[in-house]
Order: sequence, then C-alpha cells, then structure tokens
Amino acid sequence: MKIIKSIIKTEVTFDDEMKNKYVVRKEWDKNKRKALILMKNAGQTDEIVQDQTTMYVINNLAKLDYGSVIIMNLFPSLEGEDTNESATENLKCVQEEVTKVDDVIIAVGTGIETNKEAQKRLNMIVAILLDKKANILQIECPKGRRGFHPLYPAVKNEWKLVPYEIPPVKQDN
Repeated sequence: MKIIKSIIKTEVTFDDEMKNKYVVRKEWDKNKRKALILMKNAGQTDEIVQDQTTMYVINNLAKLDYGSVIIMNLFPSLEGEDTNESATENLKCVQEEVTKVDDVIIAVGTGIETNKEAQKRLNMIVAILLDKKANILQIECPKGRRGFHPLYPAVKNEWKLVPYEIPPVKQDN
C-alpha cells in the first residue's frame, strides 16, 4: 500500500476592503515550472474555497508538469464596480507577478471581442507582458481554434498550450 501526501500552498491578495482580488497563488511543487494565467473576472476562489475554474486550471497545469500558478484577471472587482484605482493596482500586480513565472497563459475567453473595456485592459496587460519579454501562451482546442477560457467544454479536461497571437487592433471610426 502506498500513501501519497501533498500540500497545495495558497496565498490570495485582496485590497484592504476585500472588494478586489488581485492575485491567487497556488503552489504544489516549487521545483517545477510556474505559470501565470490571466482570465476576465475574479471568481469565488479564496485561500480555502476553490471554484470550478481554479480546479480546472490546477488540474490541467499539473498534467502539463507545472508546479504552481498565479491566477489574475482583467477585472479584479468582486462586487461589480471596477474603479480606476483597482485597475491601476491590478496592472502593478501584473508587472510584479510576471517576473516570477516561466509562462503567461491568456485565457480570457472568446467573449471579449464585443467588450471594449475588456479589450482595452487586455491590450494594456499584453503590452506589459511584451515589455517584460514574457512567454505568452493561449489554450487551443482540438479543432485548432484558440483563445479559450478554462471552462470551455472542449478544453476543460485537456489543454494544448500554443503561442499567443496578438489580435489586430481595431480602429474606432
């Protein structure tokens, strides 16, 4: 009989009022590669509770031989209203956290094409990542389409990570 033990170390960074969640850090093997995954909205995960998205992120990264993840979002607000202050703090956190990982996975989902504010945030973060020379990846489904969120049915149980393709900037008329 074998007994296998493991500890997942979790650290969560909130603002003082607990209205914004900036960083969720989970580590299960400090000797393996580290990933930062960027999604759209802060979920229900905290230092104890795991939501479905976090579960699929950890399961898939463990299968891909990562040992830790930093989860961040375009919008850190837990209570709906996003402020300039929270957006600025979120960008500062991205700048700091990207230096601690091997890979950055953009997993905001395909629904942001119609959300100008989400596109603007993503463009700002991608500019930071390019400036920091981060290795930027995205999730590709078995049919070759890209840009999925971890809960998308075709990818939730098995990820294929491919280089991130920066979408062309649309000009406002």
